[in-house]
Amino acid sequence: MNKIILSIETSTDICSVSLFKNTELLSIKEDNNRQHSSLLAPFVEQIFNEVDFKINAIDAIALSIGPGSYTGLRIGLSFTKGLAFSINKPIIPIDTIESLNDEINDSNYIVAIHAYSDYYFIQEYKKHIKFNKPFFDKIINIDYTNNIYGYNLKDCKSSIEVLPSSIKIANIAYKNYNEYKTDNIKLIVPNYIKPIQFKDKV
Repeated sequence: MNKIILSIETSTDICSVSLFKNTELLSIKEDNNRQHSSLLAPFVEQIFNEVDFKINAIDAIALSIGPGSYTGLRIGLSFTKGLAFSINKPIIPIDTIESLNDEINDSNYIVAIHAYSDYYFIQEYKKHIKFNKPFFDKIINIDYTNNIYGYNLKDCKSSIEVLPSSIKIANIAYKNYNEYKTDNIKLIVPNYIKPIQFKDKV
């Protein structure tokens, strides 16, 4: 596909930004220290300082919209919406679990992303196709004997790590460009799966 895509992943503690032209990776910047708010803009600036065209030459911005960290998703979406609006470009919202699943070569399995404590965002696959809706639970509550893939799986003794990355986000964006591309960026919201809970004031 003859498109230039800026790709952003902030759904976990990894901040990842990459630039693609016609599915070819031109540049990538990554950090895993949960510094999304201070790194996103510098990463984008550094990337476009390395290439021979301006940011308004891109065709779209691909963004991971969750599930994942509330804070990371809000930072990523706020930054991406502001950037997309300023240069008048569409956003391609990508499900984080779908991006992790893209590189898995298996049949029946689970993809999970650590949320907090011993809770995870979980999606089951059967014959490499999503089975039921993603849900929020403890791994230990699941009666499951097949492979478990995902990120930061602290409570899984037998699991296969798959790292979130803007590269994976871009791969899904290229495969589904016309279907996923969203021109009305106001409609894009994070996929939290689990509603935000606020503590009552004491």
